[in-house]
Amino acid sequence: MKYLLRLAALTALVAAPSHAADQSWSAEQASAWAFVTTAWQRHADAGTWYKSMDPNFYGWTTGYPVPTDRATHKRRADVFGAEGKILFHRLDPLAVAISADTAIAYYFAEIVEQDHKGARKTSAQRCSNTLVRRRAQWHILGWMCDTKSEG
Repeated sequence: MKYLLRLAALTALVAAPSHAADQSWSAEQASAWAFVTTAWQRHADAGTWYKSMDPNFYGWTTGYPVPTDRATHKRRADVFGAEGKILFHRLDPLAVAISADTAIAYYFAEIVEQDHKGARKTSAQRCSNTLVRRRAQWHILGWMCDTKSEG
């Protein structure tokens, strides 16, 4: 019975429309969100996030106590490269706010990854990316991703 209840709850969650489907986005909002999803596809697995960052970038995550700049991300990627493999990721957009050539994208990210030792880990993150448009291209100016704990 518990299995059937869990299955029903999961089915309802998957069948529910995403927050993006509930809103009508402008071309600018859609462009900013497309950049975020493309950046995830290109850089999450390769460990090359620095390539999508603005030169003035600063960002942080739950696991690091202070913001890190673009140069540090590049140095880390040069030393460690891809430290594992993203087996699956899903992004659920919540909102994209635009002001001139700046955008903030709020979303949830579900990530299943395999580390360099072969261990799998699933995490859910609450993210915000601040984007800036330079020469008609979006770049990540800042980010904060907070890994949600169980409970």
